[in-house]
Formats: sequence, structure tokens, C-alpha cells
Amino acid sequence: MLWQQYAKTKLDEIALKLEIKQQNESGDETRFSIVEKSWSWQGLNQLIQQQASYWQQQGVSYGDGIALLGRYQQALVIAYLSALQLGCRVLVINPTFPQSKIAEICTQNEINFVVDCQNTLIDGDKLLPIELVTPISTVDQQAAWFALCPLTLTLTSGSTGLPKAVVHTMTQHLASARGISPLLEITSQSEWLLSLPLFHVSGQGIIWRWLFNSAVLRCVGESIYQDLPKVTHTSLVPTQLQQWLSLLEEQHIADSRLKHILLGGAHIPTELTLRAQRYGINCYAGYGMTEMASTVFAKISDTSDGVGYLLPEREYRLENDEVWVKGATLALGYWQKGQQIRPLLNSQGWFATRDKARQDSVTGELFILGRFDNMFISGGENIQPEEIEAIILKDPTVRQAFVLPIEDQKFGQRPVALLDFVEGFSPQKVEQLRNVLQQRIEKFKWPIAYYPLQQIMPTQSGIKLSRHLLTQQLAKFLQSEE
Repeated sequence: MLWQQYAKTKLDEIALKLEIKQQNESGDETRFSIVEKSWSWQGLNQLIQQQASYWQQQGVSYGDGIALLGRYQQALVIAYLSALQLGCRVLVINPTFPQSKIAEICTQNEINFVVDCQNTLIDGDKLLPIELVTPISTVDQQAAWFALCPLTLTLTSGSTGLPKAVVHTMTQHLASARGISPLLEITSQSEWLLSLPLFHVSGQGIIWRWLFNSAVLRCVGESIYQDLPKVTHTSLVPTQLQQWLSLLEEQHIADSRLKHILLGGAHIPTELTLRAQRYGINCYAGYGMTEMASTVFAKISDTSDGVGYLLPEREYRLENDEVWVKGATLALGYWQKGQQIRPLLNSQGWFATRDKARQDSVTGELFILGRFDNMFISGGENIQPEEIEAIILKDPTVRQAFVLPIEDQKFGQRPVALLDFVEGFSPQKVEQLRNVLQQRIEKFKWPIAYYPLQQIMPTQSGIKLSRHLLTQQLAKFLQSEE
């Protein structure tokens, strides 16, 4: 493992930083101060070995599935690396998921242990407890594990049902980091803020770029914005960049080290990246996906709306305007019950992304035109309408339901629901649906408004409704209401 190598060759170099609030007692007064903790590669390796050894004593072994609940806490980083150290399949789950959904995901992906990594600081005298959730298989899978080496499972939205778990090896993650690091100018002197959750592939990408370059990783303390001036690199969504630039202007911050920001999650306004350039910050736009271990195309942001150029160790082609990809970063496949992995490749040997694109004939830059399916992004989060619709349609009082995106200045897009009730639209029935959705799905997926389907599409003629047509009619309706 890389951290073991660095513990021998870079033993005293800083690997991990974190600021914590420390309580100080002075007479009758209680005061708080911010204290920075740091771990060398040697110290980090010791924490990982201690945690891994403790879990082994609890029965964890090679090939077991471990689910980690958390976002970007220091404890989550240690747990993630400890699971990899043991050769386990590690799956990071959004802790805001309902308990019922977490349980279903664990069952579907044959997870044996669950670890809650929230609000915990891991140090030499404190280790993360682990909970056994499903019996460990007695079938000898050792040979298969060595052949495939599936180490990470990352959830990605599907059109129906539970999200699929994408299986990657360490080799694939490192290939992803190796291909993008030169563009981002990452060196062993760089310091990257873990600003994205590890249940997203973009968050895991930060971990692997840190490890590949033996750089410094800083975990978020009290506030992302307090940590940004202290690092050289970070990943943000456009709304976060906008807020950071406003803080730079309002507070006249002159000593910021931040020079490189990898953007994603939503449309990136050109004026925003031009503002960043005035502060000496290079912003990077790109295009990627979970299945390819994060970024596939990238560039330094400019006035073009394109996503840049193909990174090393990736391949692509356009097939009827659809992006097809493969290469050293492509995942093994999707995890399925029975310890099976369903490959991603089609009969031609490519992964078909369902993304529509064109390539500029002069510059060669790729331009993403949209998706062939219905998923949209709200505040950096993927929303699959069918997931929300399936829950709504379980209510017997609902005849039809469509969830569509509307434009939003802050989040890019937000979901709204068009409903056809069996006995007519009413606020009381809508409120009942709100309550159900609040118990079943994450907050960012809750529709912000509900409209009668008949009001948007008065005549249906008994035909199957087109989502594209519905979206057009909804836009006209909202304009007329302004």
C-alpha cells in the first residue's frame, strides 16, 4: 500500500491535517480555541494499522464488505484506508439516507459490516467500532478475490430501484489519478482539501490523487471556507466557488494559497472562472462519471463551454452522438448479489454512457449536449426522476406522476412533480405525499412544487406522454404564472 511505502521513505513528512475546536477551562470560564492536528506518513500508517488490526480482532477479513457512513470526516478517511489495507470491499454511504434504504443497499451489495464515521476523531487511543450486519460467507472466494481485486463500491443512480454499486480496483483509481495530476499541477508539496463526500467518486478521486502524489490531505474543520486559504488545491461546485470569490472580495483575503480548483456538478458560468483568474486561481472544467473513476475529459476553464480533452489512460469514441468510453480507469462492473460483477462493456467492447456530445472539428474539444435519459443535477447531486416517481406511484390515489427539472439560480435545477390523482388534485393529498417522500428519500430530491398534470397538459388523447413535451409545457406554464 502506498501509505506503507511513504511511512518508510517519507516518514516525517506531513500527510494529513485537520483543525479541531478544543475546549479550555480557565477558572469558571470555558473557552474554545482552534487547534491544528497533523499526522506524518508514519503516524498515518500507524493509525491505519491499529484500526485494521482492531477490525481483524472483530472478525473482519479479506474480501468482506464494509459500509462506511460519513461525508469527509477524518475518521472516514482512516476507515476507508483501513478497509483497503485489509483487502475489503469498501462502500461509502450517504449518512442522510433513510435507515431502510441503507439496509437495502447493504443487503443488495452483500455488506457484512457497517461503521458510523460521523463526529469522531481517530487517534492512537480511539478506534472505530464495527457492527456485524450480515453473516460472513463460508464459501472460499480467495482465488476469485485475488484475480479481480474489487476494493471499492461506489453508488451511482439508476433509472429504477436502488442505486447500482460500481466496482473499482486500486489500479483503476491510481490510473485515474495518474492521468489528471499533471494538468492539475499536483506535486508532493500540494495540499488538497477533502471538500467532497467520499460517497461520490469525485470525493474518492481526491483521496487517490493525494496518495498517488504523496501530497498533503486536509480534512474539513469548522468550515470549508475557513480551510480554503490554507490549501493549494480543492474541488468545488460553482455555487461554492461563487461564495468563495465573494468572501475574497468582501474580506480582502490576501494570503490565500489556493491556486487550483477542479469544478463539477453543474453548469460552470464563464464569468465565474474569469473572476477566479483575477485572484490567480486556475479553475478546471471536465467531464467524468463514476464508472470511469471520475474525470475523463478536462481542461483549464476558458470562454468555451466545452469539457476539454481526453486525459491519458482513457479512450473514447462518438457513436451516433453518444459518448462511449473505456481504458485503464474503467470499473470492473456493477456488483450483483451472489458475489457477481456484471461487466460494463457492450458487444463492441465499450461502455456506452448515454451522454450526447459533439467534438469540435477544429480544436478537437468535446462538448456535452445533454443526456439521452432523464437524469438531472441539482446542487451537484444527481437526481433520477423515476426513483421519486416510483415512490409517489405506490400511493393508490395517484394515477400518474412525472418529476421534471426546472431552472434554479442557486442549484442549477430543482425537481417539481406533475400529478394526476384518481379523485382530483388537492393540497391535502399533496401534503400526504410530501410526508411520505420526506421519510423515503434525501432532502435534495424532494419536489419543491406540485402541479396538477391536467393543468400542464390539458389534452392527453390517451397516448403516452412525452417527457420532452411535458418539459416544454411546464416552462410555458411557469412563464405565464410570472
